Amino acid sequence: MMERLGEILRNFFCWIYCVITVPLFGSLVLVIRKHFWARVWCKGLLKVLGVEIKVYKEVDLPKGIYIFMANHQSQLDIPVLEKVLEDYNIRFLAKKSLFNIPFFGWGLKVLGYVPVEREDPKEGFKSILACVEKIKEGVSLVVFPEGTRSKDGEVLPFKLGGFLIPIKAQAKVIPVAIWGTKEVLPKGSLWLRVGRKRRIGVYLGEPIDTTGLTLRDKHLLSQKVREAILQGIERLKKEVE
Repeated sequence: MMERLGEILRNFFCWIYCVITVPLFGSLVLVIRKHFWARVWCKGLLKVLGVEIKVYKEVDLPKGIYIFMANHQSQLDIPVLEKVLEDYNIRFLAKKSLFNIPFFGWGLKVLGYVPVEREDPKEGFKSILACVEKIKEGVSLVVFPEGTRSKDGEVLPFKLGGFLIPIKAQAKVIPVAIWGTKEVLPKGSLWLRVGRKRRIGVYLGEPIDTTGLTLRDKHLLSQKVREAILQGIERLKKEVE
């Protein structure tokens, strides 16, 4: 009974937080164009939810420019990665339609997130070139190669377009595994399952060098990243659950 009451209260406070802060932070971003605001908002949301995040690394990752490729279980993956990867000046790829949402979409554009058009191959290639330019500007990118969230937590087949980015930029890829966000906010749900404290695990794999790779190697790179993510998920299942 108390757990259910706690879940209702956390959902209430979460929605109040979003209703108040999305327009507020969206307006602040338009005036003070700093990615700092996105991190602050995400950290605030996670605090309201009361989730515990555990990070596991294969190596100590120095500051630098990387392409982080992660499995995608939940919308909550984004604030979790904003917090975990705050030292790496990250930006996400996002569906082009999201950029039309008042305040939220305006903020995405101002903060330098990259719009991706999935249906039009020409526009999709333009997005890849825009990503390469971002990397040249000193920005790290987060890519969800599945292209959408998994309903059951199983890693979906990867779309190969995202792997053209590190190859074109000759940038290192960091495989990232996420586990536990689906239990808090599954795909298709607006109800947060936070009646008790939830643990979320994030695994950062060893960097994968793309030096010398060509566009023909996208399948090979995809396979390496997938294997690393799956290994990370298996480790997180033991550590988090």
